[in-house]
Amino acid sequence: MAPAGRRTFTAGAAHGYQARLSQFYHNTLRDDLMVLQYTPPAVRARQEDQHRAAQADDAPSESAPNPQRRHKSKMPRPKVPRSTAHNVPFVSKVTVHIRCREALHNKNHLLSALMALQVVTGKRAQLIRAKSDAAAWKLRKGMPIAAKVDLEGDDMFEFLDKLIEVVLPRMKEYHGLRMSAGDGNGSFTLGFDDSVIGLFPEMEMVYDMFPLVTGFSVNIATTAVRNPPGRLLLSGLGLPFLHARKPASEGQML
Repeated sequence: MAPAGRRTFTAGAAHGYQARLSQFYHNTLRDDLMVLQYTPPAVRARQEDQHRAAQADDAPSESAPNPQRRHKSKMPRPKVPRSTAHNVPFVSKVTVHIRCREALHNKNHLLSALMALQVVTGKRAQLIRAKSDAAAWKLRKGMPIAAKVDLEGDDMFEFLDKLIEVVLPRMKEYHGLRMSAGDGNGSFTLGFDDSVIGLFPEMEMVYDMFPLVTGFSVNIATTAVRNPPGRLLLSGLGLPFLHARKPASEGQML
């Protein structure tokens, strides 16, 4: 039995291994996130009052019905749950996606993207086919056009560790994600050009074996319900964010 007061984790227990980034999250970052997101009761009550007031403003008035306003009414805003030890933001899934336009003319080019994903992630890539026809692109329904890999658990943390600690520092012109990045529900997407995939350690020795390399995107899905908690989580894991700088005034320039 584990000593009293010490946490035990089941992740990686089957094979006796746990990713470094996963250990850092469970041992250090999770407690820090819970403290940083703590909201005093007085502030929480004021936020709930503002939430109820916003819902009342969005609701249509019964005394003076307006059909135009009824059609343009917004969806009810979801309530932000109270921060507790059970809902601390966590990275739930990472999806690595590659779209190969050259596959429209030659399907063999997609094989290079599939193998590159397998080398970088260590998992077998899934083939993505077109769902509809597009005459302008000479695309027919069912044609293979992309590939993706879904990562979870230790594989997800291993990939994020390589991306944050090895790949991003090697990029010369990468300054971080914008503060406005995110889909509003705690998920973030990073896009990279074709020169970045060669920065992974697994690709350095076999890069010349790939006749075609393309850009790729990384989607990081978190359990956060808003962008700020998700941004706080990724920042704690080491992903840089770019703060917008205000232009200097004439007095400051002098």
